Amino acid sequence: MTNSHLRSIRSAALVAALALPLGVTALLAQDASQSPSEVVYGQYDPGITRVKALYQPNPEYSERASRKKIQGTVLLWMIVTAEGTVRAPQVTRSLDKDLDKNAVECVKKWKFEPATKDGKPVASRVAVEVSFHVQ
Repeated sequence: MTNSHLRSIRSAALVAALALPLGVTALLAQDASQSPSEVVYGQYDPGITRVKALYQPNPEYSERASRKKIQGTVLLWMIVTAEGTVRAPQVTRSLDKDLDKNAVECVKKWKFEPATKDGKPVASRVAVEVSFHVQ
C-alpha cells in the first residue's frame, strides 16, 4: 500500500449526518434479527435524545476507486441499538459499489451512546454520511 493510498484512507472524512429529518415516529423493528416487539424510534420523536458517536474508524478506500479517483459521499440509514451498536445499515445514496460496501462494513464497527427516552436507552433509526476524498 502506497503512502498516497494511506493518505487517502486517513483523509476519508466521516460525517455523521444525524440531523437529517426522519419524518417517522416509533417504527416497529423491521430487521429479522431484532425482536418483533422492539420499538425503533426516529431521531426527532418527542422525548428522544439523539445518539452520540463514540467510536468511528475510517473506511477503507478500494484500490479500484483510488485508481479511478472516485470521491464523494455514501448515505446510509441504520439502527443504533439500545446497546449502542449498529444494526441493519442500508445504502440510500450510492457512490460506487466498492465504496458502498466499504461504508457499510465500516459503520458496522461504529459505537454510539444510544438515544434515550425517559432516561432509558432505546433503539433509534439514524442517517449517516460516509465521505471518501482522494488527495
